[in-house]
Amino acid sequence: MESSMKSLSSFHDRYLKSFKLFLERSTEHQCMKKFFDNDLPDIINSIGKRGVSCLNVLGIGSGSGEMDLAILEKIHSKYPGVSIHNEVVEPNAGLISKYKELVKEKGQGLNASFTWNQMYTTDYEKQNKERKESKKFDFIHMIQLLYFVENAHDTIKYFHSILERNGKLLIIQTANDSGWSSLWTKFGSRFPTSISLDVQNVLAEMKMKYQIYEHSSDFDITECFIEGNENGDCLLDFLTDSADFRKTAPEDLKSEVLQHLHQPACSREENKKILFRNNLKFIVIDY
Repeated sequence: MESSMKSLSSFHDRYLKSFKLFLERSTEHQCMKKFFDNDLPDIINSIGKRGVSCLNVLGIGSGSGEMDLAILEKIHSKYPGVSIHNEVVEPNAGLISKYKELVKEKGQGLNASFTWNQMYTTDYEKQNKERKESKKFDFIHMIQLLYFVENAHDTIKYFHSILERNGKLLIIQTANDSGWSSLWTKFGSRFPTSISLDVQNVLAEMKMKYQIYEHSSDFDITECFIEGNENGDCLLDFLTDSADFRKTAPEDLKSEVLQHLHQPACSREENKKILFRNNLKFIVIDY
């Protein structure tokens, strides 16, 4: 880490503002919904074949719940006569509140009940182990979560261990050919947070069977190149996981990052916009 740079993740309000702008200026959610529409129905084909009356679903780092509900809709559509119990793990109280409001607004007809856990992933795991919790899940999903855990290997191992037979673990991350991979490979050691983007290496070490699906996504970062643009500053914070990157990063790092963001390894120009490559990979691990 250089200068007085601090991780954006430690500043909840700034992070939420930056994340909201990212979602508004990217096709991240549209990309995920494409996967849910095209690929997820076949993936969940096997999870309900035991003749059970209820399917247990676990969302780790669920945020405000938009993608969770999209997943639940697909499960409900596949198994309309089966009830769903959805457990949520999310540390941010404001996001859980938004999630609950979303359930009231759009969750009717899903035949789903909810348990809310306002805590970090590690705390949830620790709590279960202390209680000797034996609950198993038919479907577990981690959406853009593994960047924020201390040990991806241990996290994947634990949550894989609480899958039901025929269960599936879905991990959604940025793709290897994304601009994120290029940016963080080049500058990650100079940013406040150390983030590993290559989950596949971890899975190879663990000798786990998995499938990968990839879908393209864009992220409009045009405002990042406008000096004094507040939204652009927030988006730069999000890209670098740095609070007030433009104010706290050394001049040489700012210049190098902005130059790199404009390179073909990260983005392309289209209709006078600079579109960052936000491609996603969807990793499905079997029980």
